[in-house]
Amino acid sequence: MTEKNTDSRNREEISSITVVRRAIVFVTLLFIVFLGVPLWKSTTTIHRAELPADKVKDYSMNLQNQIHYNVPVYLDIPNSLVCFIPQAQELLNKSVYDVYPELQDFWAIELRKIDDNIDAQQDYVVKFEYLPSPDNEEEQDPTESFFISPFSKETRITITDNVVRPKKVDEFLSIILTQYVFKGEIEEMSSIVKGQSHDSRNLVMPYSSKYNIVISLLNENGKPINWEIEKSLELFESIFVKLNHFANFTVTSQIQYYSTLTYPPSYDENKKSFIIPESGLSTFVNFGDWNLITHDINPSINFILYFPEANYDSKPTLIENSKTNSFLIPQWGGVTIFNKDMKKQGSNIDESELLPVMETFASQLFQLLGMPSSPKSPNIKIDSLSRTMTYKNLKQSLENLEALLTLTNSLNEISIPELTRLYVQKSIEYLEESIQELNNGNFYLSMKHSSQSLENSDRAFFEKEMVQQAYFPSEHKLAVFLPLLGPLCSIVSIGTLKAIKDIKTNRNRKVKKE
Repeated sequence: MTEKNTDSRNREEISSITVVRRAIVFVTLLFIVFLGVPLWKSTTTIHRAELPADKVKDYSMNLQNQIHYNVPVYLDIPNSLVCFIPQAQELLNKSVYDVYPELQDFWAIELRKIDDNIDAQQDYVVKFEYLPSPDNEEEQDPTESFFISPFSKETRITITDNVVRPKKVDEFLSIILTQYVFKGEIEEMSSIVKGQSHDSRNLVMPYSSKYNIVISLLNENGKPINWEIEKSLELFESIFVKLNHFANFTVTSQIQYYSTLTYPPSYDENKKSFIIPESGLSTFVNFGDWNLITHDINPSINFILYFPEANYDSKPTLIENSKTNSFLIPQWGGVTIFNKDMKKQGSNIDESELLPVMETFASQLFQLLGMPSSPKSPNIKIDSLSRTMTYKNLKQSLENLEALLTLTNSLNEISIPELTRLYVQKSIEYLEESIQELNNGNFYLSMKHSSQSLENSDRAFFEKEMVQQAYFPSEHKLAVFLPLLGPLCSIVSIGTLKAIKDIKTNRNRKVKKE
């Protein structure tokens, strides 16, 4: 009896252990299936927001076909000569598209009759003046001429019988508009459409919606000096007002003393002055010792007014072969050497002395922003810059979005946050608004929208959450979860194997009894 009771008890204990073991395995499996697997998926699944790839590809392929630049030029002519406009328009189009066929249906000058609402400050105006041949044969015949105002968008054309009688007025008008007024814009538009760039583009600052303008007076020695920079900046302020649709400019000024040159200029006995050779301009700025670094996310354009110590010895410092005694540093800024006889004059640089310096800096600013070199009128230059930069911004926006799509398609494990999708949508919306305003002739508003489109495309590409995921491969996920998966999987595996072993043992016992 005792042995039977003992065997019975042992069997009961084994049976209860088996039941408990099976229950543990079952509960563990339930835990893994209903809690572990969802938790694993939720922590390892990468969110990939859906990007409007079809829209981006469609605009990239058909951007040029959707854009139509029509630049209106108003002719101040009598009503009796309105019939002259269609003929002049036809010849003008031919002269442009014969040389630049890629601009057909993309960029055009549209001749119109002037009306009372036209202002030469805002609109392109061409005024004709007729000079008849003199009655006296001894007097010299007048000649054709033209004058492009440096203060507005007006062009005055003087015509004579030399062009009126053979009916060549339209040809003369075409030459003036294509070879002088819009020459720089036509060439730049052509190069952008063909995917080319001028050599001068290496000089231009990369576009940004915000710039810092830093004007520095660098004094070679430590003697105190004053400059009336606040009054002189009014010239810049008027320029910034005209450029407010293009970008925002913040201006700061500073004075630095003991700003010595890395390589001092040599003294020329014949010219009684110090000469800086053209070959030495690349090392003129002492980036190591001069505090010219601005810690700002926006690009800075630097203008340096250098005050040499030789001024106190009444010896000027001249730049070789320079009429303005200044030079440009590509994609950085400009430098002007300021000479003043300090023995005869005080230690103050007044507004009248700074005015030509500010004009030089303004000219350098135009070059750094990419404005055409001619004509002289800032209004025409700003217009041309706005139109060309609008198209470049739109192309760059689409290139950014295409690069983003290529990146997300090539890296399946990279996250695409909702914020990235939002930036892409905003970029496309601003791009569409820019195209619409451009086709309606609102070039300044179109420029603003193109800038916003570019800015949002940059944000979409460099969104920090997505950039971080680009450097987080799948192997890292396994390394993170391995300390948890290792012990858990070993316990579950061993428990499962023992439960299977117990089931087989019980089956074998039942078979023996039978």
